[in-house]
Amino acid sequence: LQDIARNGYPLPQYDIIINCAAELFDKDLMLSTNVVGVNNLARYCKERNAKLIHFSSVSIYGNSYYGLTKKMGEEVINFWDPNDWVILRMTNIYSPQKMHKGGDSPANRFQRGENEIFGTGMHTKNHIHIYDVLSAVKLVIKDNWTGEVNLASGINLSINDIWARLGVGSPVYVDKKIDMVESKLDNSRALSLGWQPTWDLSKVWNVES
Repeated sequence: LQDIARNGYPLPQYDIIINCAAELFDKDLMLSTNVVGVNNLARYCKERNAKLIHFSSVSIYGNSYYGLTKKMGEEVINFWDPNDWVILRMTNIYSPQKMHKGGDSPANRFQRGENEIFGTGMHTKNHIHIYDVLSAVKLVIKDNWTGEVNLASGINLSINDIWARLGVGSPVYVDKKIDMVESKLDNSRALSLGWQPTWDLSKVWNVES
């Protein structure tokens, strides 16, 4: 993403760019990746008449620095206003362990043996399967979705409930500020566009899914 700015837009002509890049932990990299990098891609798509499919996050509704930078990324897309763009806002993405050892969602962390629970564990998370994300991307391209679309399974579970399904051993509760007490998105627009989530974390019990 940085090379686009440094080297004078060296990318060849693309019809569609799907931006999945994001930095979750390093604050300096969050700014350069989640904001500056998105700015570069949005400008490129504007000038090259390419469709931009951008992955955003439910975190834009929270109070974290990560969420702030993801929100700023959305703002720069709106500023450049490429001729064709869609922002997919997602809840926590779950991916099977066989896919690069899984992701960083609570369900993934518990399934691979991590046992830390922040706060009391009563705050809720909504998970969406990576396969459901991919099905949405296919529809974005096929049916030419535009604007902002929320992707969520519609099923919220507390962290304690997720641990009960996927955790191994005993949980360790860590005194840490919770960014969002309830992590959820209204997925009604995605449903109206023909997308349907197929995976439900509430039906998973410590098995590979």
